[in-house]
Amino acid sequence: MRLRNWILPALALCVGLGTYFSASPAAEGFSTIGGTLSLSQRDFRVYNNFLDGTANNNTTDDPNFPGYHGAVMAIWKASIEWGSELHGDGDGDPSQFGDLGSGGANFDPSFQGLATGVGGTNDNIHSALDGCDGGTLAFTETPISNGWRIRYYECWTWDDGPGTSIGFREDIQSVACHEYGHALGLGHTSSTGATMTAFSNGGTTDRSIASDDIAGVQFLYGVKSATKPRIDDTLVVGFNLTINGANFSATGNEVWFTQATAGGNGTPIKVTNVPSSGSQINVLIPAAAGPGDILVRNNGNGFANLSNAYPFDPEIQGCPVPTTYCVAAPNSTGLGAEIGYLGTASVSAEDLQLTIVNAPANQFGVFFYGPNATQSPFGQGFLCAGAGATGLFRIKPPVQISFLGTLSFNLDYDLPPMDAGQGMIEPGDLWHFQFWYRDPGNGFNLSNGLRVEFCP
Repeated sequence: MRLRNWILPALALCVGLGTYFSASPAAEGFSTIGGTLSLSQRDFRVYNNFLDGTANNNTTDDPNFPGYHGAVMAIWKASIEWGSELHGDGDGDPSQFGDLGSGGANFDPSFQGLATGVGGTNDNIHSALDGCDGGTLAFTETPISNGWRIRYYECWTWDDGPGTSIGFREDIQSVACHEYGHALGLGHTSSTGATMTAFSNGGTTDRSIASDDIAGVQFLYGVKSATKPRIDDTLVVGFNLTINGANFSATGNEVWFTQATAGGNGTPIKVTNVPSSGSQINVLIPAAAGPGDILVRNNGNGFANLSNAYPFDPEIQGCPVPTTYCVAAPNSTGLGAEIGYLGTASVSAEDLQLTIVNAPANQFGVFFYGPNATQSPFGQGFLCAGAGATGLFRIKPPVQISFLGTLSFNLDYDLPPMDAGQGMIEPGDLWHFQFWYRDPGNGFNLSNGLRVEFCP
């Protein structure tokens, strides 16, 4: 519970669920409430029902907190401050430049986006609550062993930041940082200036946890282990994700993603049983994953087996743009037949059309594709689509070039190629397309090539 510093009610941590106190090491000011969050309780969501205009007037994008704004971003920042290390490059809050992520413990949260309601007392959701209770700003409902819920009273005027001049409003990020400390298992502290003091320190000062808060989270979860998985950076090529870091297991890793849509039960979107080199993981991004954070759990189940939370946005790349390559040799028209496209490389959109120009009028031809790019003489032209280990795949049926020497063909992902049993197109596939056609007086010729990397 967070109280205004000019109100002096009885100290209470959990409204309706009892008051929790416990002894902590004598040398420290922090206290604990009994319990910690297991790896299955690292998620948090936000039901954004804050009514104040100043609670959601921050609409500036932040690369460390992609896809969200307003109160949701403020609460995300507050939670990530308790993380094991800097979140991305640590930027995002002008009151602590380059320093977001200060816990240094074997603890990292998993942001799971938006909830569709306030949820129950163990659904790990932040939300506003109509009314007021004396000087209480917000409170956390526990026990934390199987979840929590945090409520913010709407009788106060809330501010989402990230600026530090909030006047007489209440800073969502500061209060959320305090309340999430309770969700982690911390009680109030006697240490002056700490985020976990019972009374608000005012303004935006409680956004950054202090040494006593850090000592508390490290007492509960252990000082960050040297063997804890670590994400250093990521690379997205189409919908293939490469994660670089350290301390990944050879087999049995999990990659956790933030859900793309509102709702769910807080369970991260997971890719399981992932192998690694120890320092690199490669996975296909799930269609249900959205902007947020990614985490890696190696094949252990302890606090030290879950990585830091790393900012991630699958929409940055989107579907890669198809590109042409190779050579279109001249045909009987004096020009080379050029392959192109209309639409996108999205399998779910099903709007990709293969196009041809500068081909001999009214002749028949066949589109085909393979896994590799090549350029070798073939007929009167060049073979640009390489067979690799899988071979080349012909698309049925044969098609006829128009009297203008043009052609447009809708790619049907549900229709197998002529070489049945192989060659079905799936998200994440990279294929190289080409057009083979008859050329009167010259036998046959081919277009140049089209490289297409497909996405969901």
